[in-house]
Amino acid sequence: FEKRRTWVIGDTPLDVINGRNIGARTIAVATGAFAEQELLKHEPDAVLPDFNDRSGFIRLVKDG
Repeated sequence: FEKRRTWVIGDTPLDVINGRNIGARTIAVATGAFAEQELLKHEPDAVLPDFNDRSGFIRLVKDG
C-alpha cells in the first residue's frame, strides 16, 4: 500500500503521532477526551469536530 494514500483516523494525540510515524495522513476527530486545540498541537493533516458532516469527511479523504 502507498503510505501517503493511507489515512489514520483517531481522537487522541497518540493516534496522530502513530499515523505520522508510519507515513500515513492523519485526521484527528475531537469526539473524545481531547479538544481540537490539543489535537492541533500534534499537526494532523486535518481536524474535525465530529463525524456529523459525512459528505465533508468523504470529500476530505477523497481529495486528500
